[in-house]
Amino acid sequence: MLKLRNILLLSSFFIIAYYLPLTAELKITPVANISLLGGQYFLEGETDSFTGNANIFFSPVINFSEKTALLPIYQGIYSGTKDVKELVGGGTLTRKVLDNSLTLKATHKISDDLKAKVKVGYKMEYLQETEDEDKFGDGLFDYNRIIAGMEGEKALNENWNLRAGYDFYIMSYPNYSSLITTYQTSIDTATYTEISKNAGEDVLDYSTHELFFETIRSFSEKLSGKIIYDIAYKSFNDQTIVKSDGSFSSSKRSDLVHLLSFGISNKLEKVTLNIVNSVQYYDSNQNSFDANRTQYNANYYDFFQNNIMPSLVFSISKNVRLSLWWDVAYRMYLKRPAQNESGEYQDSKISQITNTTGTNLVIPVYKSLSLNIAGSYRDSSSNNKYEANYRYNYNTSNYFAGINWEY
Repeated sequence: MLKLRNILLLSSFFIIAYYLPLTAELKITPVANISLLGGQYFLEGETDSFTGNANIFFSPVINFSEKTALLPIYQGIYSGTKDVKELVGGGTLTRKVLDNSLTLKATHKISDDLKAKVKVGYKMEYLQETEDEDKFGDGLFDYNRIIAGMEGEKALNENWNLRAGYDFYIMSYPNYSSLITTYQTSIDTATYTEISKNAGEDVLDYSTHELFFETIRSFSEKLSGKIIYDIAYKSFNDQTIVKSDGSFSSSKRSDLVHLLSFGISNKLEKVTLNIVNSVQYYDSNQNSFDANRTQYNANYYDFFQNNIMPSLVFSISKNVRLSLWWDVAYRMYLKRPAQNESGEYQDSKISQITNTTGTNLVIPVYKSLSLNIAGSYRDSSSNNKYEANYRYNYNTSNYFAGINWEY
């Protein structure tokens, strides 16, 4: 894995260097966006303490010529509020999140209607889940991601564009390892040896090959549509397949993810209407074994999900914008059985509906400085009532206010 990572980085840097001519004429245009917000979060009616969120984006765009540019991009995100995030197979409550990412992108205009882009990047995300975590870096689901990719963009005509690309990335969770060894104290040596054989240790680490295709069609100056298809193959190098008796085979886990999105945007005089519908199919060969109830669940992670998100952006006056949006998601697990409050398995499969509504108001204050007021409400309901592992039924809300600066 380490050798492949080094080859990937070196290859990407060589590709970037190839497209960057060493000329004396350089034009550097810094682009920055800083958002500082303070507010509160509510989970099941429980009020959290007043805290803040911050988002920093900075990129000194380096233009070597009219055709070639390099974009070093830094992005930092801090969230001091509780939230329910999709981590490993279900909703998990998080208290604080800190992201830092650095990306190097190069663009080259091959012709008037064809562009090529390459990128390399690195990201670190720290998650705090419990109150006793007093610092970042010790979270169970902290991860590092290294990514490299390339894409091409082709203008078929003045109203129709095509984009296609390939990304490869490696995810590693340095603080997470298999807990199978903890069972050795409660079972006999022979049974432990059989169960733990091939169990693996870095079971969450994986690498991904991802392809995407996008087409954008302008029907008029105000109306446009977009279609995106994304397919990703995830390979878990140290996570083996769970067998029906609870032991592990020598085969490794692999997931295939399909995502198809349709979007339409209609710009009217004072309002812009956007509607996006996304369909996802997640296919995994991994199973699950519930040792407490001796229940084997095949294809535990397979699900189908449909998201539809309409939004309205109102132009109230010059540079004053009010956004309203609603996201409704329906997820159906194809093989994961529902459980009642005590954990007993039911005949039906798990289904979940999540509704999220939000609003955002941007008011210019002085030059590039603006006031930002935002709030959202989310409600999730499911036929699965057992939530010792993941959250399926919950409601959350938040409000934030602060400043945003653009340069």
